Amino acid sequence: MRQLIRLVRLAALAGVTIASSSAAADAQAAGDSASRTIPGCGAITIANVSTAQTQLLVRAALDPIVGCDVVRATHRSGDYSVEARDTVRGNLVVLDGTLHVRGTVLGSAIALNGAVVIDSSGHVLGNVISAEHGATITPNGRVDGELRTLDAVAPLTTTPVGGPVTGTLASLMRTAAWFGIVILLGIGVLINAGEAMQRVTTAVQSGLGRNVAVGLLAQLALLPLLVLTCVMLALTLIGILLIPFAIVAYVIAVLGLVVLGGLGAAQMVGAGMARRRPAMSERGARLQSLITGMLLLSVPWLIAAATSTSMPMLAAAVGTMAFGLTWLAVTAGLGATLRTRGGTRSHEEPWGVRRPAPSGTPLPKEPPKPEWLTPTPLTGVVAVKRPTATTGSGRRR
Repeated sequence: MRQLIRLVRLAALAGVTIASSSAAADAQAAGDSASRTIPGCGAITIANVSTAQTQLLVRAALDPIVGCDVVRATHRSGDYSVEARDTVRGNLVVLDGTLHVRGTVLGSAIALNGAVVIDSSGHVLGNVISAEHGATITPNGRVDGELRTLDAVAPLTTTPVGGPVTGTLASLMRTAAWFGIVILLGIGVLINAGEAMQRVTTAVQSGLGRNVAVGLLAQLALLPLLVLTCVMLALTLIGILLIPFAIVAYVIAVLGLVVLGGLGAAQMVGAGMARRRPAMSERGARLQSLITGMLLLSVPWLIAAATSTSMPMLAAAVGTMAFGLTWLAVTAGLGATLRTRGGTRSHEEPWGVRRPAPSGTPLPKEPPKPEWLTPTPLTGVVAVKRPTATTGSGRRR
């Protein structure tokens, strides 16, 4: 009696195990059913395959050799045969196995991680595509389309999509990096051309409206002036050869003027906000003003970057305001740079006036008057003496 009960328990346990194994096998065979949107193929539902096979199909659909036919098809796993009397409508795809075609496939016959074998009675109206193991077509087998083979399907490279925090942090880091580069550039200009920047800053302070007007006119004349320069150079053969160099030189000159003007405007903004300490040197005060101005101009950009993910409407409004302020500063600085001739003159000096020679420079010697010059004999005797002044009594000094 005990043995009978034990046998019944063992039979029940074996039945449960077999049922679980059968359910797992069915689940593995059924796989996942997911709707994917594939570029160029649209939204397609892939069913009756595993998750790994679904990823393989997506990768194959993105491959230029395989294409979208691989997902718009009937999918089978493992070795599969189309018998002589069978007809498959549409495309047929076999995953991780060999596809034997003895009957008719009205679409394309595709094998991923497997081979395609077309028997003598097989007929494929579409293409035959095989990845990894190639394709074999018997002499009497018919393929109306193309035969395509490749070693393997390229792996699917995906770019991880960051969350809102990651995107905001990346935007902030990019904005801070750009302004850090500009600040380093400004320090270099301040060290090497501090006097020129100071003249531009003084010119910006003299009148915002005039500087903006001059800068706006300069921006409107940039392209016509470049075209006119190229046309003038094209009038001669040597000038045609110099056009590329002239364009590069023109762009570099314009960028130099814009950078100098923008830094001068930023220094002017910082000078109005930062208080100078009594013990601070002149160069230190200029550096403080430059960094303060750049930080003030960067605040709207940082706010726009911080709200770009969470509040896009606010970010767009703040970004527009930041762009307007930056454009105004650069335009005013460009006008001041042009008014100071690139920082070489004061903005108060009128155009066309020749500057006097600096102090200490010897004046050019005037040549002697010709009325008292006579030819000198070859013997070296002085032929003439320079007249000297006489006194009232007739004596010479």
